[in-house]
Amino acid sequence: MRLLQRGFTLLELLVVITLIGLIAGVVAPRFVALSDRLSQKNQLQEARQKVNGLPLLAMRNGSAMRIDASGAPLELPDGWRISARSPVIYQSNGVCLGGDIEVWQNDTRQAVVDLQPPLCQWRS
Repeated sequence: MRLLQRGFTLLELLVVITLIGLIAGVVAPRFVALSDRLSQKNQLQEARQKVNGLPLLAMRNGSAMRIDASGAPLELPDGWRISARSPVIYQSNGVCLGGDIEVWQNDTRQAVVDLQPPLCQWRS
């Protein structure tokens, strides 16, 4: 009488491990790309929040602020900058005169935003 042996052969285990490795090799780069996109989206959201806070910052400092071709008076994530061809002026009382801003990440323009007076809030 022969005893039944339970389990997998070495060949079966190697095939399964190879398949798992191939699947991981295909799927892993997609997760990295997704992570990069989410990071970029979060940084753009952070820039948006800082622009929306400019009226309050101007009121708190009691002085006018402006976004112009040289940039914005904001601390943005590394590689990000905000500029405007025509100056966008925030008066010391928090009122903004309106205008368009461009949001850049490194050398790639990510957004053009029309800021409407009096508060110039960046709406999505």
